[in-house]
Amino acid sequence: MTITSAEDFVMLETCQICGGSALSPVHELLFELSIYATQDPELAAYSGKKLALQRCAGCGFAQPSALPSLPRFFDRLYDQRWSEEWIRAEYEGTYKDGIFHGILRDVGARLEPSRRRLLDVGAHAGRFITLARAEGWAAEGLELNPQTAAFAAEHTGATVRQLNVHQVDVQTAAFDAITVTDVLEHIPDPVRVLSRVAALLGHGGCVAVKVPSGPGQLSKELWRGRLMRSYRPTLADNLVHVNHFSPASLRIALERAGFRDITIVPGAPELPDTPGLRGSASRATRRLLHFAARTIPGGLDLPLTLNLQAYASRP
Repeated sequence: MTITSAEDFVMLETCQICGGSALSPVHELLFELSIYATQDPELAAYSGKKLALQRCAGCGFAQPSALPSLPRFFDRLYDQRWSEEWIRAEYEGTYKDGIFHGILRDVGARLEPSRRRLLDVGAHAGRFITLARAEGWAAEGLELNPQTAAFAAEHTGATVRQLNVHQVDVQTAAFDAITVTDVLEHIPDPVRVLSRVAALLGHGGCVAVKVPSGPGQLSKELWRGRLMRSYRPTLADNLVHVNHFSPASLRIALERAGFRDITIVPGAPELPDTPGLRGSASRATRRLLHFAARTIPGGLDLPLTLNLQAYASRP
């Protein structure tokens, strides 16, 4: 493990989930941020630096050995300048619809029919909000990226605020449901984020959290590297994924944030609409792995599980 310049980082000595100190390196991550050379030279200067991804022996959570000391590193990282065409394609794309419909179904089953006020954290282009509103939810969103936040607000007709969860007024929140889909892996200090989510829920409200499964994703990447000699396994480059949850660590994080009645299952896969035989094979493989993970005893803890879907309630 190498750190080019120690003053560029703040070391992480203990696990952010359970506080354990038995951390062992399992992977090396690389920074390559030259795309920001003009937009943000200080961010681009991290290119070429390396860190270890370390796993906690106590709970299975994996985190980088250090975090960048650059102020607002993650806000600057996600200030991505996407094209209008790309954002529109994300809004119109159906590759996550199976995930979204399953979340709406399972969250709805935990709540009384009259409780349908929903907040989508990390609303992206607004696809989920549109589906939720079509199913009768009073859905609104939070989205930090100014381009996607504006697009989502315009195309969903919903309130989409360019805020993070810590900036939302708790006194006026009291949401019935909050969804955090493919977001928590991107944000440092996940227990603090989940604690704020709990504070934004009304009593008995439900949270739905989807994250990649850290052990499953690492296993997948290592096997790709073995089978494709020219492929370099990537898991946390640029700290795009800063949190790598195991099922046990996700449960502990939710418990520490004050949630109860926690259910964690293998998360449904994305199904890209790639045409032809290759696309069909990819979708079939993803469905098969998900089916196996859900039906094999102990499948949640096997490398077959590439995503984790959790539901929990605020007492």
